[in-house]
Amino acid sequence: QMRKLLAMVVSAALAATVALSASASSGTVFTRGDEKFVPNAMIQSTLRFSPGGVNASTGQTLTWTHADQTEAPHTVTIVDQADLPASIDEVFECPVCGAALDAHFAGGLNPVVNAGAPGLDQPGDSLFFFAGESISAEVSAAAGTTLNYLCAIHPWMQGSITVG
Repeated sequence: QMRKLLAMVVSAALAATVALSASASSGTVFTRGDEKFVPNAMIQSTLRFSPGGVNASTGQTLTWTHADQTEAPHTVTIVDQADLPASIDEVFECPVCGAALDAHFAGGLNPVVNAGAPGLDQPGDSLFFFAGESISAEVSAAAGTTLNYLCAIHPWMQGSITVG
């Protein structure tokens, strides 16, 4: 019985690893998680990008799919590594988040913001997408670059793109 249980656990773990690898190599990142609010007691969020880190080539298209349990929109906002919030205080005082949202809503909704050339290549580039949607963008950064990103609405949601 114990061996059978162990074999099932190992098989499940291998299947999960293969599924995560497939997601990363397919160029698709999903939003995952949920939020919980209890007045006078707790705010909890398990929202995240999955996988958190992906590898891509210059010219490759990546897709982000809203697959979490909320109706909240998300962004994929490229930021300098130093601008990634690392504490609760930094999450609630995220200056790059405000700037990204301002850019998305300047003169109406702009789902794609390019700080420079088209594609994802530098801080300020940002994608905005709603529940039930996916959004795609080409990676235009040079090989050897790491693009760090966050959701400007939920800044604890963070990921990276390693360009090879």
